[in-house]
Amino acid sequence: MRIRDKNKDRNKEKKGFSLPGKKSQSKRSRKKAGSIRRPEVCLSLSCATLDELKKEIEEYKDCCQIVEWCVDGTCGSSDYTKEEFTSILRDLKKQCRGKKLTVDYKGDEDTGNRIQRWAMGIADIIDIDVNNSQVREMVKEARRKRTKALISCHYFEEMPARDDIATQYIKMEKTGGDILKIACFAEKEPQSYEVLEAAYAYTQLRKHRPIVAIAMGEEGQASRICAGDFGSVITYACGSTPTAPGQFNARDLSRYLDIYYERK
Repeated sequence: MRIRDKNKDRNKEKKGFSLPGKKSQSKRSRKKAGSIRRPEVCLSLSCATLDELKKEIEEYKDCCQIVEWCVDGTCGSSDYTKEEFTSILRDLKKQCRGKKLTVDYKGDEDTGNRIQRWAMGIADIIDIDVNNSQVREMVKEARRKRTKALISCHYFEEMPARDDIATQYIKMEKTGGDILKIACFAEKEPQSYEVLEAAYAYTQLRKHRPIVAIAMGEEGQASRICAGDFGSVITYACGSTPTAPGQFNARDLSRYLDIYYERK
């Protein structure tokens, strides 16, 4: 894995949206404008048992600012009652004191939506897939209960064109979500900059939402470190087992971020 700075210039468009060109804003001016920031580390955990989940949190919580529980990875989670789930979530909230707690559920939509609704008002963030048929209703419910809605879009087998990725951010805004996340798979390292440049272009809009941009896979690992340069506010790490291709464990990623942002 090669860590490198992206020093190419980029244009800042005042109207509409356009991908950066060859003549553009320098990294120095982006830094001055406040667009470069160290992203928060989200510890993403998919554990078969609650004991394993709590053990992983305890081991890595000092290396992150956010903890994500991928509920569908826990055995028996689809059979939880509301009382069981909320009791577990409140316990995790206590264990993660000082951290933001995110709840994610991949799989059956009805089950996931039920779990996410129970999480509202306890979790700080819920992760909702952009293709969820109830995404707008879920976002409204979450807002009423003061829980942030992160809208996610994954391309596990491809890296779309920059125009398509940037346009997808625009479309995702319409859900009303608080944070917009796009993760695409990179077969080659240069592809990482497709999603990063698209993210940067979107953040040049006058009224844009906070975003997350990730190039998944081993060839996209550098994006998990440098994405803050392009406007990404969160980067994902794992505990002992990755929950997505190319993840570092939280301890390693935290160290890489220390090294990378020391130079800025």
